[in-house]
Amino acid sequence: MDQFKQYVDCYIVYLKEIHPADEWYIGGDEVSTCFKQPTSMQQRVKIVEALQEYAPFVKVPFLVDLMDNNFNVGFDAVPERLYVIENNKFSYIGGPGPFHFIPEELVNYLDQRFPSASTPSQ
Repeated sequence: MDQFKQYVDCYIVYLKEIHPADEWYIGGDEVSTCFKQPTSMQQRVKIVEALQEYAPFVKVPFLVDLMDNNFNVGFDAVPERLYVIENNKFSYIGGPGPFHFIPEELVNYLDQRFPSASTPSQ
């Protein structure tokens, strides 16, 4: 995010719980938390707040998908995916996670798209 901040805005879009406690629960441990599938925007926001508290080192701002899941439905984002949108069009669409979610591919794309971001400043 820091390397490309003058060229792009970065966001994390919280979509929904992938393995909620009341649906497809896969277990957890003493560190991870499992939430029930939220049924309101207020619940989704509370989950994002808990994520931010759990990982304060993550500086990327969060957006929250609406309860109709319009972002996920429109962009096939579950469980995770990386996108670059320029002039209201996709210029990069990463593979679906978890197996094809490869942040290094996005960095390579941005390095090619914005080569001056890779050049050390004088």
